[in-house]
Amino acid sequence: MAYKKGSDRRQRVLFPDCIDEYVEADAPVRLFDAFVDRLKMDELGFIRSTPAETGTPGYNPRDLLKLYIYGYFYQVRSSRKLARECKCNVEVMWLLGKLSPDFRTISDFRKDNKEAITKVYKEFNKFCMGLKLFSKSYISIDGSKFKAVNAKDNNLTLSKLDDRIKRLDEHISIYMEELDAYDHEEGRKLSKDEIQRKLDVCKERKERYEGYRNQLEESGESQISLTDTDSRLMKANEGFCVGYNVQTAVDAESHMIAGFQVTNNPTDHGQITNVASEIKADYDVPVLETTADKGYECPEDHADALANGIIPNVIQRDGGCTEQVQFDYNEATITDEQKASTKPEDLKACLEAGVIPDVYEGILTDAQTAEVKEFATDVVDSAVLKMTPEQMRAKALEGYFVRDAERNLVYCPQGEILRQKSIKRNGMIRYCNKLACKKCKCKCTAQRFKEVDFNKDTLIKATEAKRKQLKEENKDKPKPPRTKVVKKVVRYVLHLDQNKMDNRKCLSEHPFGTMKRTLGQYYFLLKGFAKVSAEMGLFCLSYNLRRAISLRGVLALVAALR
Repeated sequence: MAYKKGSDRRQRVLFPDCIDEYVEADAPVRLFDAFVDRLKMDELGFIRSTPAETGTPGYNPRDLLKLYIYGYFYQVRSSRKLARECKCNVEVMWLLGKLSPDFRTISDFRKDNKEAITKVYKEFNKFCMGLKLFSKSYISIDGSKFKAVNAKDNNLTLSKLDDRIKRLDEHISIYMEELDAYDHEEGRKLSKDEIQRKLDVCKERKERYEGYRNQLEESGESQISLTDTDSRLMKANEGFCVGYNVQTAVDAESHMIAGFQVTNNPTDHGQITNVASEIKADYDVPVLETTADKGYECPEDHADALANGIIPNVIQRDGGCTEQVQFDYNEATITDEQKASTKPEDLKACLEAGVIPDVYEGILTDAQTAEVKEFATDVVDSAVLKMTPEQMRAKALEGYFVRDAERNLVYCPQGEILRQKSIKRNGMIRYCNKLACKKCKCKCTAQRFKEVDFNKDTLIKATEAKRKQLKEENKDKPKPPRTKVVKKVVRYVLHLDQNKMDNRKCLSEHPFGTMKRTLGQYYFLLKGFAKVSAEMGLFCLSYNLRRAISLRGVLALVAALR
C-alpha cells in the first residue's frame, strides 16, 4: 500500500488558502489575541501605545505583547527564537498578520515595558475574577528559587572576599621576595618583567576586592553580585545558586496564581504579610486566610498579619494546631464600632489593647497581659566601643570573641575574622568562618567551626577556657549590676485550621512544578528587580492561561472577552 502524499511544493495555487483556516477554532492563540485586543494599552503604560503622526511607522505594542504571551506559553522565550517563529510558525503568522520584527525590536519591547507587562498579568486576573474563577476563600503561600543571570564566581560574600584578599597578600609577598632576590640568582623560570606583571595584577585585584568589601561593610549587605546586582546566593534543592526567592499565592479552589512577589531574601521568614496584603487588596475582602509551611514561622510577621486582617495558618514545628502571638500592650478604650471594624488601624488598636475583634472570635482566644523583663547592655561592653580594629584584634588574642558592631564582624581568639552567617529565631546573630577553621586546631567553642552567637547588645565574649579562668580570678569580687527593662505585652492563642494546612502542598507545589519542569521556566533571562518581575509576570500569566483554559475552555473565554 502506498503512503499518503502531500502537495507539490512548486505547485501554484490560483486561490490561496485563508491563513485563518490553519488555526483551529479552540486554539489558545485565539485567546491571546482576544485578551490583548481588549487591553487599554495607554492606561497600562506601554510605550508608543499611540502611533506617532510623522516618521517611519513602528510596530503596534499589541502585536509584540501577543508574541511574548505566545512565546512564554509555548516555551519560546528568547528574542531571537521568537523572531524565527514569526517566519516559520503559522499560528504566529496568524497572530501578527505575517509581521516579522527583528530580535532587537522584540527584546527592546520587553525591556522598555517591564512595568506595563507586570500589569498585564493583573488584568488577566481581574478578568478571571469577573468570571468567578477565583474562589477568594483562602490562599496558599510558598516560595521557590529561580536562577538569575549571574554565575557563582561573580557573587562575592564578605567571607569569600576576606579569604581572597588574604591569599592575594601571600602572593604579593612571594612576588616581592622574588623581585628582591632576582639580581642574586640565575636560571629563574620567570623574567623580571613577568614577575612585575603578575605583581601588578595581584595588586589591582586586591584593590578591587577591598573596594567590594568596603562597599558591603558600608551598606550593611552580606554579599554582592557583579552581573545581576539584585540577585543573591541562596540555598536551593540542587545546592547553592545565585538567584531570586519568588513568593506566590495560589487560590484554594481554582489553583490559579493570585499574586507573586520577587525577593532576594534567601529564606521565607517574614514574607506572609508582604505577599498577602496585596492579594487582600485585589480580592477586596475584609479578612483573608492564608496557609504556609514551616519556613514562614515568624511570630512578629504573624502579629503584623493579624493586625492587617490576614489570618496566618502556618504549620508548626511541633505539629500542633495553636500558636502564641504577642503584641506590645497599649492601653486604650475600645468602642463597639472599633471592635466590629475590619480596618487595619482598628484591628491593631484592639489587639494592642487586649481586646479580640469580632472578626477573630474563635480564632484568637485567651487574651492575657504580661510583663517581659530584659537586661540592658553589660557594663563590660562599653570599653569595646572605644577600641580601634587593631585594639579589638589584640583583645581577641587574649582569649575573647570581640564584635565590631559598626563593621558587623567578630575577631576570634586566633585573630581571624568571623562574618555574620544568620540571625536566629531568638534574635541572636551567628558569626562563623569555615575557611579559617579548616586549618585551625584550637578548640575555641564546642562547635565544629568557630560559630559564636551574639545578641545586639553584646560586644565581647570569652572562650570556655578564658571564662573558667575569669571565674576563678573574680570569685570573691561582686558582680557588676545589670539594668532591667520591663515591657508590658498582650498575648493571644491563635487557633490554626488543620484542613487548610493539610491542603497546602496540593496548592503551592503544582504551579512551581508546572513552570519549572513543564515550561522550563526555572531561570530568568533578564536582570534587576523590575525586569525580573516583568518576566515572572509572564511566567504566572502563562500558567493562569493554562488553568483558565482547563477550567472554561478557549471558546467560552473568547466569548466572554468579546
